[in-house]
Formats: sequence, C-alpha cells, structure tokens
Amino acid sequence: MKLKCKQFCFLTFYMILEEEKNLSLDITKSNEEIEYEDHLGTHKQHIIDDSAFLHIEPIERPIFSANEVGKVTIMINQLKQLTGYDYSKLPLETSSTQLIYNIFHDHPNLDFLPIVNETGWIVGYFTKKQFLSLISENPYNRELLFRKDVQVKSFLNPNVVCLNAYSTLTEASEILMNRSDEIRFDPFVVTLDRKFFGISTVDKVLNGINVFLKRDLEAVKESQLSLNNFFIEHEKKIENTLDFISYVSLLHGPGGDFVKNYEINDEFSLVVILDVCGKGVKASSMVFSIVQLLNKEIQRLIETNAFNVRNFHKSLLKLNHELVLTTSLDLYATALFIVVNKFKHIITIFDCGHNLIWLKRKDKVYKLETMETTKSSENKNTSFLGISLDFNVIPISYKIKKDDILFSCSDGITEQINPQKEMYITRIEKILREFKNDMKKNRKLLLKDWNEFREFRRVRDDVSFFIFKL
Repeated sequence: MKLKCKQFCFLTFYMILEEEKNLSLDITKSNEEIEYEDHLGTHKQHIIDDSAFLHIEPIERPIFSANEVGKVTIMINQLKQLTGYDYSKLPLETSSTQLIYNIFHDHPNLDFLPIVNETGWIVGYFTKKQFLSLISENPYNRELLFRKDVQVKSFLNPNVVCLNAYSTLTEASEILMNRSDEIRFDPFVVTLDRKFFGISTVDKVLNGINVFLKRDLEAVKESQLSLNNFFIEHEKKIENTLDFISYVSLLHGPGGDFVKNYEINDEFSLVVILDVCGKGVKASSMVFSIVQLLNKEIQRLIETNAFNVRNFHKSLLKLNHELVLTTSLDLYATALFIVVNKFKHIITIFDCGHNLIWLKRKDKVYKLETMETTKSSENKNTSFLGISLDFNVIPISYKIKKDDILFSCSDGITEQINPQKEMYITRIEKILREFKNDMKKNRKLLLKDWNEFREFRRVRDDVSFFIFKL
C-alpha cells in the first residue's frame, strides 16, 4: 500500500521514536525507491561525545523581589524531576543534530531544549513540536538532520527570549507577546547573573500577573476601607452620636464609593457619601484624593473649634479647588455632605450632583429636594466635585424629628435591574416604609430585598448606602 509522501514522513518519524533497538529507516516514495540508512546507528546504546554539552552550574540563589519573572520560573532541579533531563548540561550549537534527536527520543516529557555557545550563553532553542516539524517537512531535511557533520546551529531557532529573573512580569508579557505568531507561546529562558536559571512560560507569566494584580487590588481596597477609621479615637469621646449604619461593597477590589459618618462634637455630625465616575483603581485614587482633603479640612475645623455650616461650606469650595488642580480632568464625583445639628434637629445638605436622599417619617417616605445649585444653563454641572473651578453648591436645610430615618445610596443600588429590565429605584419608597427603629435590621432588610429583586443578575457597579436617625 502506497502513502503520500507527507503522510508517510509523519508516520516514519513516530515509528523512529517508538523503535527501541533498530533505528534504521526504509522510506518508500511513489515512482522511485530510495534506500536511506539512519546515521544514528543500529542500536540505541550509542555513545554521545561529552564535548557536545556545556555543563551549567545550577543557580539556586533565592529571588526576593515582589514582582519578578524569577517567581514564576521552573528551576533546574524542578525541570529534571518533570522531564528526566539534566538541564545542568545543555547542548552546544556546534554539536550534531543527532544529539537533539536522541535527547527528545530518550526524554518523552521534554518539550523545550535551550542551546548554548562555547561561552555558555543561550543562543537558540528547539521545541519538540518544532523538531518533529523539521523531520517531517521533507526528505532533504531528514537527510541533513541525520548526517554526523551537520551542526545544531544549521536548524536552530535563534529567536530565543532570555529574561533576567528580576524582570517584571509586565515587561515579560510585553516582550513575549511581541514574538511572531508561530513562536508566541513557546517557553522562554530565565537567567540570573548571566547564567541559566530555569524556564518559564507565557501562561506562568500571565498567571503571575493575575496573582500580583489581585494582591495589589486587595491592598488598595483594604486601604480604601480603612479610610473610615480616621478620627476614630476622637469620635470615641463624643457622647451625642447619630444612630448610623452604612454598607459598602466595591466591585472587583477598589472602587469609587465611600460612606462615612464623622462625629465632629456633641453638636455636629457630618454624613458623607461619595460616588466617583468610573471603577477600579482609577476611581479609588479619586476617593483617596477627596477623602484626604476632606479629612484635612475637618481636622482643621475641629482643632480650631470652628465647625459650622458656614465654615464647612468654605472648606468644600477649597476642597473642590484643590481637586481640580491635582487630579485627572476625566475624574469627578457626585457626593452628598450632610451637616447634622443634633441639638436643633436640623440637617443641612450640600448636594454635589448626587440627588439621592429619602426621609421616612412614620408611614410616609419623602424624596428630599436638594439641588439648589446655580441655575445658569452654562454652569449646570458646576456642582460635581473635581470638574471646574467655577464650583458652587448651595446648601438646603430641613428640620427633622427625632424618629425620622434618612437614607441615601449610590446608583449601584438604584440602577440595579431585574430580569424584567426594571430598576430598583422604583422599589425604594416601598422598602423604606418597612424600616423600623433598628438600623441593623433595616440594612439587612434592604440588602435582602435588593438581592431578591435582581434575582442573581450580575452586579455591575460599586454598591453603597447609609441609614441614620437622631
């Protein structure tokens, strides 16, 4: 039975790898007979000249940097356990191609083989797939590969990537993904002190980036949430405090939401909710900027015993001014700042484009009007924080009663949709009517209703809210 040449080439090579004792080849080609003697000899136990290898001194010096390629490297001892091949001896570029054949033949689990020059520097590599392809490509390649006088460098892939163990993973990923399509996902060599350290892969680099990114995001998230601890020692001394509770859930690590109640003194509290445009680390950086500036202003007003509605208004204008000068132009925030006079039962609302606050009194729920801002059409967005130096927010005050409950949230709550494409804002008033005097139970009730409403549909935004009463 005759086979087409290309099919037969593949078949012949696999027969070579499986043969244990007799490595001679008979290749039959249609319309002509070619007898070909394998130069490897007639048995497997041939002796390979040790000069064909360069002995590599293993490097086991630990890598301590937080984000280097060395952390995702399979080192020499591990490679030997995985493949059975002793990577402390690497083939020279001047050695015979027969040597490469024998190495791959004798080590079925070996997929990547670096090649070195006489100085010990890696100048290229073979993959098992590449070597199979060379042999099966055409009879001429096969004949050359098995001639004793043909050196490895004749067929060597010189596009080897050698990265220092201290290279960052982002640098590594950029270099690796810039390789040509046919070798983009080949393994690469890792060096340390210009010596062979081990082997890594694109997959390990990307997984490493993912791990470090998750750790960084968790660290930023933890820092962002810890902003709520500011003034905690000061606030312990305040006796007349709000009955306040909040909830913040940041999407994918850090985000753009922030909620806090600052207990200024026995007379005043300041309730804050922020919602920065955008998500992730970029939004979180804006939160840090706003809160750090806010904390600085509150600290100054406390230390000078000057906290009141008028002075806080001035501080808010100053805060926006510094934000515009120091943060990215595409970052801004909506916010509510609510100054609560606990003695007079008056709330004064500074609404920076947020416009989401409700009051429950007995069995009725009211959405409070708060946008007493500049009416000019040219300045309709001047109340957002961080956009323009032409910022003006006009406070509005309400007299509240002792058992009134106030609620505000980010649009992550109100814009959540259910399978019927309805938004949760349509249910706010209904669920607030069920609120009682226990703030913890109210929070639990709201979250339960919100989760049931979305019916496990994916959350698409940071989620935050507060509930408080005098």
